[in-house]
Amino acid sequence: FSTSPLEDDAAGGCGVSHTAVPPIHSSTHTHRVRQAAIRLFFLFQFYRPLNVRVALTGLEIWSDRDKIRVEKSPTDTLNNFLEWRTRDLLPRLRHDNAQLVMGGAFDGTTVGMASQSSMCSRDRSGGVNDHLVSVLGVASTVAHELGHNLGMSHDTAERHCSCQNEPRLGGCIMEPSTGFMPGQLFSSCSAADLSVSLLHGGGMCLFNVPQPEHLLGGPRCGNLYVEKGEECDCGLLEECEDPCCNASTCKLLPGAQCSSDGICCQDCKLRAAGSVCREPLGECDLPEYCTGSSPYCPPNVFLQNGEPCEEGASYCYGGICASMHSQCQTLWGPSKTPVCSCAGCLY
Repeated sequence: FSTSPLEDDAAGGCGVSHTAVPPIHSSTHTHRVRQAAIRLFFLFQFYRPLNVRVALTGLEIWSDRDKIRVEKSPTDTLNNFLEWRTRDLLPRLRHDNAQLVMGGAFDGTTVGMASQSSMCSRDRSGGVNDHLVSVLGVASTVAHELGHNLGMSHDTAERHCSCQNEPRLGGCIMEPSTGFMPGQLFSSCSAADLSVSLLHGGGMCLFNVPQPEHLLGGPRCGNLYVEKGEECDCGLLEECEDPCCNASTCKLLPGAQCSSDGICCQDCKLRAAGSVCREPLGECDLPEYCTGSSPYCPPNVFLQNGEPCEEGASYCYGGICASMHSQCQTLWGPSKTPVCSCAGCLY
């Protein structure tokens, strides 16, 4: 893709459990591709209310052999998969996150696992999901694990999350476990977790929208990506809210210079060059400005790695000030500070 921690998990992952429903068995390549497409559709719909687009930039079906050692332990399988991603997948396919959907099941009730707040990590951005549930169940599990990668925590009772989906209909996606019906909506806590994660630089790699020609599935008017021959794309006719775009033709309406989908487009006109379109997300990040010729904000840029930050107490890396203080506040809240001694620091 171009998304509560287990106390005994040294990998830093987290798990979710579901009540299993009978699996659909098929060995045909076509059926597997079709199921993957359906899962992606559900995943796309789950994240739309959060203003997050999930773009499929690659799909591999291991029909001859497993490329990693798949264990009954979700922790071991996650580590094996992330090592394979770093070593094999990243060098040949540019992407932000990878999710493995297995053909079997883990031991116990855990059906998925992922590393927390790791979306832009080269080594940890991914998750593993078993396949012994319905297509909707797998999509919900992948959305859950992708949510952990994006910085979302579980919807536990003490957090008092607001969920707009009734428990009998599955509840919300980031609940630690669900019943027969999987979660299909994100809660207020998930939306807040995502905002905090992005404000702390957890999505630095997500501002470069993938090129349409790199997306699987082919060009299609209504998929929210402006592809060759299109001037805009505001989604399906019944969901388009863009006053500048014709949803049926994916062409700009008469008099419109741009689509309101772009940050540098205002009232269907291009914003002036030099207008700030993206504020810095921290002292290691830099602002971006509209060019006056494009409705889109330029790619995200930040200070080079090694630049000092936090008054010289730490250094910038990947646009983030990787200090103990900032990590402590990300994990435990803005009022918290690490406690240090000669033996080290506690969070």
